[in-house]
Amino acid sequence: MELLIVNLIILSLIVCFGSVLQASTGFGVGLIIVPLLALVDLSYVPGPVIFGSLALSSLMTISGRHYIDSDNLPWISIGLIIGSVIGAQALSYIPHNLNGVLFGSLIIIAIVLSYLKFSMRLNIPIYIAAGVASGFMGTTSAIGAPVLALLYQYHEGKRLRATLGFLYFLSSIMMIILLHFHGHFGITEIKHGLLLMPGFVLGFFIAQPIAKYLDKGYTRPAVLAIAFASAFYLMVKSMAQYAG
Repeated sequence: MELLIVNLIILSLIVCFGSVLQASTGFGVGLIIVPLLALVDLSYVPGPVIFGSLALSSLMTISGRHYIDSDNLPWISIGLIIGSVIGAQALSYIPHNLNGVLFGSLIIIAIVLSYLKFSMRLNIPIYIAAGVASGFMGTTSAIGAPVLALLYQYHEGKRLRATLGFLYFLSSIMMIILLHFHGHFGITEIKHGLLLMPGFVLGFFIAQPIAKYLDKGYTRPAVLAIAFASAFYLMVKSMAQYAG
């Protein structure tokens, strides 16, 4: 019993930290929470953490509902669905020890181009393509948020967080449904997910003053830094799998 309580405290602290990161910058849960939860207790990944994160994405969506980029949301959502379907089909064909290096390299190239002031006109095909890339990467490597964050890096922090929060909510519902029909989400996962929800909620409220600080002109640097960390993590993970 004492071990279970200690594990629950550790899990809650991990979730709270990742939640603070995501609620303040717009993303980061996949980068921080999933790998650490897997180290502590694999039974909390992926279904329970996806279900638990609904508390965070709901709060982000509700609090930022007036800032959601509703004009382009449908195009990104279409891309996410297409990318997720393609990614699910491609899992059997893409070597896991290569996709992380490929995706990580592409993210780093995008970051470098961003620092070089490279820009392109955002239009419907670009939003759909970003959604496809995010959905594909999310399905095949569990980290697809950096693509969308880079897409919105020049928007104000409130719009970035609100839009990504809503997209996370939609994609989480979709993933839970897919997991359920594949026999990987049921009552046990719901119970575990409920145990994680307080950490997500606490992290959201802790993040509010941090978000206000980042809104003073630091949102873009924070987004680029975390995107780089995501890319680095993907590449290291892939190389470790290759070495193994």
